[in-house]
Amino acid sequence: MAERILVVDDDLQAVKLISLMLQRKGYRVTPATSGTQALAKAETEQPDLIILDIMMPDMDGLEVCRRLRASPKTSGIPILMFTAKTAVADKIAGFQAGADDYLTKPVHPAELISRVEALLQRAARMKAETTAGIQAATIGFLGVKGGVGTSTVALNTAVVLAQGSGHLPPTVRTPPPDFRYPRVLLADLAPHGGLAYLLRLSQALGLPNVLAYPPQELDPPTIEKYLTRHVSGLRMLLAPYTPRPVMLSAAHIRTLARHLATLGDYVLFEMGHTLDDGARALLGELRYLALVMEPTSLALIHARELIHVLSQLGWATQQLGLVVVNRAVSGIALTRRQIEEALSVEPIGFFSPAPELAHQAADQGIPIVMLQPEGLLAEQFRELARRLVTLTR
Repeated sequence: MAERILVVDDDLQAVKLISLMLQRKGYRVTPATSGTQALAKAETEQPDLIILDIMMPDMDGLEVCRRLRASPKTSGIPILMFTAKTAVADKIAGFQAGADDYLTKPVHPAELISRVEALLQRAARMKAETTAGIQAATIGFLGVKGGVGTSTVALNTAVVLAQGSGHLPPTVRTPPPDFRYPRVLLADLAPHGGLAYLLRLSQALGLPNVLAYPPQELDPPTIEKYLTRHVSGLRMLLAPYTPRPVMLSAAHIRTLARHLATLGDYVLFEMGHTLDDGARALLGELRYLALVMEPTSLALIHARELIHVLSQLGWATQQLGLVVVNRAVSGIALTRRQIEEALSVEPIGFFSPAPELAHQAADQGIPIVMLQPEGLLAEQFRELARRLVTLTR
């Protein structure tokens, strides 16, 4: 069956011309003349490729692209930006929003067709690689605001999963001899590289090396070369700790997420606390998203707004969970019930305050669950891991 292509442009004549070029090569075409119409048709018809104009009155193509990438239903559809905007800054903005390719008007029909064919072939190849590999449960950790402990939660949860505790009953500490330890990966996609700081690592940080490759040249074996191995069995793709934010393109993030998902059973992503273009692109590759917050009224406001934005991007509350971190003893901290009733999202993890232990773990570069494996926090991380295993099956 011929591939279906969604052509989006508010200029009806442009839609007709592009459609004619594509139909002559045997493609089926679905037209859309607005951003809102494009989002609806992309979700219901699931085209094999989208040709998207940038300059549209109701919603520009960049925002359409961001929303397509953030929705699990449309995140994998290749997008070709096709526009009259020719400046380098416009092309960069297109790729950052999640476009796979960028083509400027006017164009020779042969070039348009060649770009379309190349994108369809690349998408088919990645789909085949993904189908052949074992698909991991992909889990994101996103802070509702800065400074809530997102890196600490992601790191310790990943270590617990790698140690097998997420698959063991609460009363079992040591896996049986025939136990198959899950293959767990942790990728730091936050702008400041907080995981390397927590582990006191300044070398063997693979993310900069991976980003030196164009997205289309990356594959699972290449990425695997740059993974850092931890004594717990965890493999990590780490970024250098820096006060200056490092921004990843949406194309790199999507490619990384898809290839990492073929390398293990669980892939966890530290996403920082900003829902930028890169984070939105990653949303479409996730099976589950954990929102990390403090039990305070201010965090509740941030969380409510974030959940509202996620719902607009197509995320159901069943795909979301709250991880509540008490960073200090406080008589005014909100309870689990108060938080769940206010946000209508289930708290899947609730952590007791232990600022001294957290500081000691970071100072020594040892995850909390390994520094004090029999402590209360370690048990709370094991419970969170068990919940995530159940929720992502």
